[in-house]
Amino acid sequence: MKKTLKLTENYLFRRIYRRGKSLLGSTIVLYYHKKPGQKYNYLGLTASKKIGGAVQRNRARRVMLESYRLLEHSVETGYTFVIVARTKATGVKMQIVKDDLRRLLGKIGAIGS
Repeated sequence: MKKTLKLTENYLFRRIYRRGKSLLGSTIVLYYHKKPGQKYNYLGLTASKKIGGAVQRNRARRVMLESYRLLEHSVETGYTFVIVARTKATGVKMQIVKDDLRRLLGKIGAIGS
């Protein structure tokens, strides 16, 4: 991912949950915060134990990461995203998660040309 860095610290996730806004999709929940002037986007992915075992959680994170990677070229910089998997995310194809993410990013105006 060329213009996106990963969020790894717990306090950064909590900050986005607290200060950011959220949108609900059928397979994911998108938390976001816009900070103009940043050269990069930041991305965090989570899947709770409610999703299932380790295999299901890892698959959900892989699918969300790949969906974002395919859309990254059209996402404007300056955002911090946290994408949370919903229970439905484990049993669907990647294209459905990608369409869901594209729709949510379009709602907030993060998708450019």
